Formats: sequence, structure tokens, C-alpha cells
Amino acid sequence: IWLPDGDFLDLDWSRVPPPTSRLAVLTHGLLGNARRPYMLGMAKALNRRGWDVLSWNMRGLSGEPNRLERMTLHGSSDDLAAVVGHVLRENPHPYRHISLVGFSKGGNMSLKYVGELGENVPAEIKSVVAISAPVDVLGSVLAMGDNSLYAKMFHRKLRSFLLAKSAQIAPADLRRVLACRTITEMTECYIGPLHGFRNVEDYCLRNSALPHLQSVRVPSLLLNALNDPVLSASCSPRELAAKSDHLFLETPALGGHVGFGLLHDETTWAEQRTLAFLAEF
Repeated sequence: IWLPDGDFLDLDWSRVPPPTSRLAVLTHGLLGNARRPYMLGMAKALNRRGWDVLSWNMRGLSGEPNRLERMTLHGSSDDLAAVVGHVLRENPHPYRHISLVGFSKGGNMSLKYVGELGENVPAEIKSVVAISAPVDVLGSVLAMGDNSLYAKMFHRKLRSFLLAKSAQIAPADLRRVLACRTITEMTECYIGPLHGFRNVEDYCLRNSALPHLQSVRVPSLLLNALNDPVLSASCSPRELAAKSDHLFLETPALGGHVGFGLLHDETTWAEQRTLAFLAEF
């Protein structure tokens, strides 16, 4: 689909016969894509229950280079809004029940999207599930640190991503960002300024779902494991959820980061919990 700024997003569909009125929109995590195992597993589990699935790829992550230097950030709810708008306007078969399911960065984005809209969220959106979601991006950055296994993995993947789009980056900027030793440095010297943020803290605060959670007006499940090495305690806002009629927080002891294990039927616990939550609404 084409975006207002002239760029595009690639969408992957998995439809079930016969036509259904239920659609799940899946949003992947940082530097992932629609083909990640957790995305394919969730799509398969939803298809088996009679849901159509749309898994969208963030800018530059579908395997096809995007046109613009801009990226899809943690808080790029405008890109998710473009996907939802496309579904509501263009799909020949109308969906009356749309649920958003996001993993990690995608979970933060999904919650931020419905929180920003508040009472104005499209009536077709009935529920949200956010799995291993860093809703406090700054807290997550501090919890992960710069030298952890995850931080080093994300740094390598981001470096490769930027090299793949080097034709869109000024040579001086590319040299500077490739000299950065951590993902925090990359955000400070390149990603933040490119997208209009003053520094890492500004990027984190303005991309976090946390300030918008009190405005969520659709049933939303935040599923964060206590042993997730990427999340801070502030990513599981217990007091806010306790006061909300729409935000449901669950914090199992185990699960790591998007690592909830397989059950006897080859689905994961997170998939089963997602299916149960969506079925309630």
C-alpha cells in the first residue's frame, strides 16, 4: 500500500474459507518481519480458529528496499493507522471485527495507536493484544543495557539494515552511524535526529505507549513475562491497569522475550492466551 509521504508498506495476507468478518492485524517486533516464527505461528493459530490474518512489514523490512530514508519507529502509529485505514476502505469483504496483535515493538505501537485515538478508535477494532511490549521505551533501553545479548543482537541487525539502505543515506551520516558501537549511540547520532528527536530520551518518551494507556478504550491485554530481559518493571504498569476498565495486564513468571513455549498441540502459550482473550470480545 502507498503511504501519504510517497513510501509504501508490504502486507502479507492469510485468508480462510469461507469469507469471515474477523481479521487480526499482526505487527512484528524490532527489525523483524511478517515471516518471523512468532508471526507465522500466531497467524496459523488464528487461521485455525477462523480468523483472516494481515501481517504487515515495517518500512524496509519486507525484503524490498523502501523509497525513503525514514523508518518505522517504536511509536509510528501513523504507519499502523495506514494499514487499518486500507483494510477499512479497500477490502472488498468488510471486516466487522478487527483485533490488533503486536509483538515487542509492535505491541507498543498497537497500544499507542488505540491510546492516541481514545474514544475515536474505529468501531471495527474490538480488542488488542500486546506481547512482550516495551510500553516504556526508555525503561526498556535502561533494563536491556548496551552490552547485553539482546542489545548486541539488535545492534548487529540495525547495522545490517542501515547498510542495506545505504543508497538513501548521506555518506557522512553512514560513516558516522557505522562507527557507533551500540544501538543507543545509533539512535542518538542518527535515528533520532533523522526523525526530529532531540536525543535518545526524547525518542523514547515520544515513542512510548505508556503516556497513552490511560486513554485506551478497547479491551487490551498486555502480556509481559517477569523474566523478560528486555523489559523494565515500568513496562508492566500495575496501578494503571488496576484502575482501567480496558487495560488488562498479565505478568507470568516465565516466558522471556516473545519466548512463551510450545504446548502439546504445537501452539505456544501466548497464542492460546491471545485466542482466549480475543474470543471474549
